[in-house]
Amino acid sequence: METFVWLIRIALDVLFVLLLARCVISWVRPSHYHPIVRWIEDVTDPLLRPVQRILPPWKTWGIDFSPLIVFLLANILARFLIGLLRGAG
Repeated sequence: METFVWLIRIALDVLFVLLLARCVISWVRPSHYHPIVRWIEDVTDPLLRPVQRILPPWKTWGIDFSPLIVFLLANILARFLIGLLRGAG
């Protein structure tokens, strides 16, 4: 069971780094044709788009809260799954 807990934590860390990179990219505005920028956008868009549809930046004074909300929801889900795994083991 500890292996699954470790995998969940690693996945959460990777998600955090990707969301942080996405935020920095939105502030710096490098070329969208750069392969790393495209890859980060392709990976994070499916997670961010549903939140952006519910809470678009134009309704929140131009601030995009979707990375924060996605990370908080992923953290809650990870804690729930870890609790289930530790309770079952």
